[in-house]
Amino acid sequence: MVVRFQVYKKSSPNNKITLYITKRDYLDHVTHVDPIEGVLVLDPNYVQARNVFVQLALSFRFGREEDESMGYNFVKTMHLSTTQLYPPVKDITTSEIQRNLISKLGNFAFPFVLEFPELASPTYSMMQGWEDSNTLMGVEYEVMGFVGNNIHDMHTRSISKLMIRRLMECPTRVWDVAPSEGTLTRTFLTCSGTVNLEASLNSHAFFPEEDIIVKVSIRNYSSREIKRIKVKLVQLSEVPMFNDNQIRDKTVSKIDDPLNLGPGACTNRQFTLVPAVPSRQAQGQIFLQSTLQCDGQETLAPTTILNPKVNKRDLFGVHVSYAIRVKVTLGTLVGDAILDVPFVLAVQQGVSVAGKVDNISHGCVGYQSAGSGGGVK
Repeated sequence: MVVRFQVYKKSSPNNKITLYITKRDYLDHVTHVDPIEGVLVLDPNYVQARNVFVQLALSFRFGREEDESMGYNFVKTMHLSTTQLYPPVKDITTSEIQRNLISKLGNFAFPFVLEFPELASPTYSMMQGWEDSNTLMGVEYEVMGFVGNNIHDMHTRSISKLMIRRLMECPTRVWDVAPSEGTLTRTFLTCSGTVNLEASLNSHAFFPEEDIIVKVSIRNYSSREIKRIKVKLVQLSEVPMFNDNQIRDKTVSKIDDPLNLGPGACTNRQFTLVPAVPSRQAQGQIFLQSTLQCDGQETLAPTTILNPKVNKRDLFGVHVSYAIRVKVTLGTLVGDAILDVPFVLAVQQGVSVAGKVDNISHGCVGYQSAGSGGGVK
């Protein structure tokens, strides 16, 4: 039986150190995140008396690149989980694929394991609108191997970098939750009576491109006529570390229907919405799941599901959620009745990474590069 593994390889500009990692997509299982396993190969004649480190870096862009000026940039970078590999300071328990790599790469191949921080968000990137040309808000992760006297002594020529992704996995328990529903009773200052609004979905969690069936029930007990009904699929996002309860909403898709519902009348309607990426010309500033290649298929960012031990206000990055918003309008001077029904968007994980792959069979490996940039969005 032939067992094959895949590894991703990236060398520094001077080819003195080479980084190998077993995969570039790591699942956030809510309670824990898959560890980053890899091997770093170095040239001892180049390193000499210096040290070799491997590090996980998180970059959070919180503003548009085109707005940067006067030497100020809208990026915060955190260097996380730094480990010294050479000279060795501690032993680690190696996996099978690491042992196979070490046996093939020689005595100066050093295994490492890095851990994702609990307080960081999954990898998200903001969709560009038709007026945007540069990088917008987003969260990125990068594995770096470098040579230096200490962890702050970095030189571009001896740094090897590989972009990776932290992907949100939807726990099984979420699918067992009853279908989402909501009710609203609204009164108005300029007319008597109330409007009762009920909405329900066919499930609590959905995959992208899956039909969301919305059943709406309206009872008009007010003295005014209901003019219109709008049903929207809304993406809600916030940056807890910067904003205090400021939630930004963007419409992904919507249905707008005229409705002439007089006082005392009732109606039941059904609508179908699809959680799909809108056209770039029509919409912008919607968070997507990041890709590691320029031509990767765009997918809406999945719902952020937090570890029970993590307070949302401590989250470093972006928090994304979704809701179906039902809005009935009684007129300009009267107002609207708005009901949000939250749901979970879960993304099916698949292999979608850039760069070339090394194949390992019976402990042998054929090397291929992961590209000059190590994969970019």
